[in-house]
Amino acid sequence: MIKWEELTVYQKAAFWIAIGVVGWFSPEIALLFHFGGIEVVFAFIAIYSMPIIRQLQSYLSKAREIARLVYCTCQTSASAQPKVFFVQAAFCTAAFMLTGSIAFSAMYFMPGLVLNGFLT
Repeated sequence: MIKWEELTVYQKAAFWIAIGVVGWFSPEIALLFHFGGIEVVFAFIAIYSMPIIRQLQSYLSKAREIARLVYCTCQTSASAQPKVFFVQAAFCTAAFMLTGSIAFSAMYFMPGLVLNGFLT
């Protein structure tokens, strides 16, 4: 078990910041600190933060899953094939030269994205 005296200055500062943040949302931490000491407060913060950590882990795993899906979709897309990409890039460059607008030239990418299955 780690003792308070063995912590570095940065660890102590991080702990006091955590006490301040948690104390903002749960004022009973002051009472715990008064009667139980720093060890009780540390245990309370550990128990108090577990649902938040689990929720963040859930969001992170969903984000990883979505990133993998986007990567696989882009990799198997018709736009990723050299012949389709070259045609789209040529139309986009021609549209940019004619109109001078990135928004109008980007609209030439839309048929390739919408009609992805028909291009292959």
